[in-house]
Order: sequence, then structure tokens, then C-alpha cells
Amino acid sequence: MDATVTARGSAVAPAKADEGIWVITVDSLDGTPEAALRTVGDRSKKLDVLLGRLGVPSEKRSNTGVSIRAELEWIDGRQTHRGYHAANVVTVRLDDPSIAGRLIEGAIGRVRASVHGPAWWIAPSNEARAEACRQATLEAKRKAEAYAEALGMRLGPLAEIREPGTNGFESRPRSAATTFAAAAEPPMSVDSGELQVEATVEVTFLLER
Repeated sequence: MDATVTARGSAVAPAKADEGIWVITVDSLDGTPEAALRTVGDRSKKLDVLLGRLGVPSEKRSNTGVSIRAELEWIDGRQTHRGYHAANVVTVRLDDPSIAGRLIEGAIGRVRASVHGPAWWIAPSNEARAEACRQATLEAKRKAEAYAEALGMRLGPLAEIREPGTNGFESRPRSAATTFAAAAEPPMSVDSGELQVEATVEVTFLLER
């Protein structure tokens, strides 16, 4: 059986986000379910108009949750019915971060919604992913060469290369999401800054004397 050596390499490459993902919640508390849903529907239409004016295409926005529930509160040991709470949750993906400030301002000021985000996303085609892969592979090869040299041998042909785990590559943002409420002053500039893409690879070489 031929002798082999296996080494693992990891690398991190800097990247700019391809998209920022924002979650906008339009909600209302009213005396009846019908009134709560009607208010949320009217505000959701205003949100659609806002997104249209900002040039956000329909494929970049989606309804990710609609709910209605009775709102109950304990007061002086007794449960009090406060009304019905309805909500519509809309997820928006922006590939132009310059729009984010106007989105926040309009959603809060005109729609009376709350905004949560951003979660930054790095596309599979982003060059940073390929660069992290290259650097991880080079590190793995350097380790394998060091192991072989310590044993008085040298690397032969490549026998196997694989990505450990099922996910392969992970993108790790440096930023945390923030919630903007109606009383907050919306920021006019939003930028992802520098994110990181990490790659891990395992390589196996045949050993030669």
C-alpha cells in the first residue's frame, strides 16, 4: 500500500458584500382583527410604493411572514385584552448600499414600520471565495511538504482534495444587525465595510522517497 500524507489548510480572504438583506415589519394594534389587518394592508401598500420609487425590483423583495394575534396583558393580577396585533414582514435585498439610508428613512417616516438589518451576503461567484480557496490549498500543500520532509520523503502525485464538512465555504461578516424604530434617527450612509470569506481544504499526496 502506498504511503500518503494528508494536511488541512485554512485561509481567510477579504470581501465586499454583494447584497445587504433588510427585514421590514409593518404592524398595527387595533380593536378588531379586521381593523388591524386593514391598517397593515394600507401601510404595506405604501411600502410597495416606496420600494418601487427606490428602484427595488420585485424579485428582490418578498413577504416572509403575516400574522395576527390577540394582544393580552396582565394588569393588577388580571388578564386584559388590549386588542389585536397584525404584522406583515417583508424581506428586501439591496445590491446598492446607497439606497439603504433612504429605505430606512422612508420605511420609518412614511410607512411607520420598523427596520432590522442589514445581514450582509457574499455571492458564490464573488472572487473572494476563489481566493480563499487558493490560499487554503497552498497552505495545505506547504504543511504536507513539511510533513514529508520531516520523514525524509517528498510529495508525489496528488491523491485527493476535498472540502471538510457539507457547507464548504462560509462567509463571516464583521458587522451586527441593528433595529431602527420610529423614534430613531435613520443613518444616511450604510456600508458593509470589509467582510471575510473563509475556506478550508484537505489534500492528500502520495509519498515518494
